[in-house]
Amino acid sequence: MSDEFDLIGLIIAALGDAATGPGVVVGPGDDAAVMEVPKAHQLVVSTDTLVADRHYPAGACADAIGYRSLAVATSDLAAMGAEPAYATVSLVIERLTRGWAKRYANGLAWAARDFGIAIVGGNVARGPQSITVTVHGHVPAGHAITRSGGMPGDRIYVTGTLGGAGLALGDEGLGECSLDALIHDSPLGRYWMPQPRIALGIALRGVASAAIDISDGLSSDLAHLCRASRTGCDAELSSVPVFAGAQPLDAAAAGDDYELAFASAADPSVIENLARQAGVAATPIATLHEGSDSAVRWFDHGVPVQVREGFRHF
Repeated sequence: MSDEFDLIGLIIAALGDAATGPGVVVGPGDDAAVMEVPKAHQLVVSTDTLVADRHYPAGACADAIGYRSLAVATSDLAAMGAEPAYATVSLVIERLTRGWAKRYANGLAWAARDFGIAIVGGNVARGPQSITVTVHGHVPAGHAITRSGGMPGDRIYVTGTLGGAGLALGDEGLGECSLDALIHDSPLGRYWMPQPRIALGIALRGVASAAIDISDGLSSDLAHLCRASRTGCDAELSSVPVFAGAQPLDAAAAGDDYELAFASAADPSVIENLARQAGVAATPIATLHEGSDSAVRWFDHGVPVQVREGFRHF
């Protein structure tokens, strides 16, 4: 094990240009970071904690852990329609070697470049392994998309496909994947390298009435959106876009997909065009209706069906 400050210096060096960028006044290495927010914009902040053997295999490849830890946090910014800008990372680990630290930083930097984020600071401490990432983005004032704006009659759309990462959870090689060996459009790729729908989230400003990151499973997160918007929802299971090989009932409840569910009253052709430009499909699966009970009713070709809840943290 190396000295704490040597390891921090190693991580900063491995981050390279991922530790700086437009708006970074003071980056990692000082007591705190100093960043600028564009004029007439509001700051959007989200924090995610990943716990070893709860949110990822403890013995997994460090670069894959690094990429995943930033990607899952960034998805929350996409749901708000925010442009990602900065992140801080807190790493708790029992034994930190130079090799592990460098590989983790390489994966983190890979994700930072993919998402346009500067890693501006963080912390390292000894203890049971966990990673906490705080991401900062910005939106034009008053244009953040929240969960609470859905209205009766709005269509609910889901991006991408669901169930791919869920398939990876049953793969014996889940913890053995280095980023270089991953094929992104595969279950293992979906798990370790989720792609936050940043471009579409930004394009949906003023078009989506509400949105949510569905990392805990569509069944649970759609209920959160309905509850926040004080609406009910009728959802069609057969319309849910499913990753090849996944079953619709499993895909509707599987977590770790990091797709978006959003509500909109816009003409479907508008949504289709925005999604095409963003390079991701957006599929209508439901309609919001009046109702204070915030219930999501599921149907399969019009027949009522039970869909299990998604991931629960407690």
